[in-house]
Amino acid sequence: MHRILIYSLIAVLLLASSVTIASAEEAGNEQETYKRLLQRIDSSIVALRHGGSASGGLSEAQTLYSNLVENENFNNRPELLETNNRITQAFSSLQQSATEENIRDLRSDVSLMASELGVGLPFNFEHALFFILGIGISVALIVTLISRRVVNWERLKQIKAEMSAFQHELRDARSKQDMKRLYKVQQDQKRIMALQGQMMKENFKPMLFYIVPYFIFWFVLSGMYSGWVVAWLPFRLDLPFFGKWASCGFLSWYLLTYFGFSQIWRKLLIRE
Repeated sequence: MHRILIYSLIAVLLLASSVTIASAEEAGNEQETYKRLLQRIDSSIVALRHGGSASGGLSEAQTLYSNLVENENFNNRPELLETNNRITQAFSSLQQSATEENIRDLRSDVSLMASELGVGLPFNFEHALFFILGIGISVALIVTLISRRVVNWERLKQIKAEMSAFQHELRDARSKQDMKRLYKVQQDQKRIMALQGQMMKENFKPMLFYIVPYFIFWFVLSGMYSGWVVAWLPFRLDLPFFGKWASCGFLSWYLLTYFGFSQIWRKLLIRE
């Protein structure tokens, strides 16, 4: 059973890594230019949501768009000529005054033009939200199954019960200022600290089985999705210490899905 769980985890992580690597290798110059173009357009929306200027991202996006269509002849394709003119005019006007709605309209036109030219995104970028969601759900499930198998949950329950009883006794003795009882409870503190060490040891056991492939997976995907907007928040959040949060990249979206579904799997499969 141990081997099955370990091999399953390694398979999921390596599959995710291999898909992203294969996508990168298959991506031609036009596809890479298109991906970077959308990335710069999205970064301009992020800049606006953070209260900054979108002009820098749009300027880079305009250059990338010119590179994308520089070898195209629109004279015999009037519908593409119209779209190209609309995109060109949008880039010029947005440099002066940009709104999120107008930038999204520009992004839609750019996507339409790329589609007509036969240029698309790799699967793991086109459907990044669901791709990473699937990885987060799968990894959370496998890690939970490993934890269920290797952790002594009965012993953990006993330790938690003993620690809870100790804390209750300690608080009660302090609140009643019962010094004799307090001294007696404190004599048991070394044993409680030893129990805490056992609990930490049990909780860290599963990491021995997945930590190496997990770091390989993390390194590959975080580099692959660097700067890519995976999901948009419906509104901007102002968080203490972290600042403004308007979108999810790979890190935030993966952590949300992983820890969210990890709690669900633990409730269903372990029932702590």
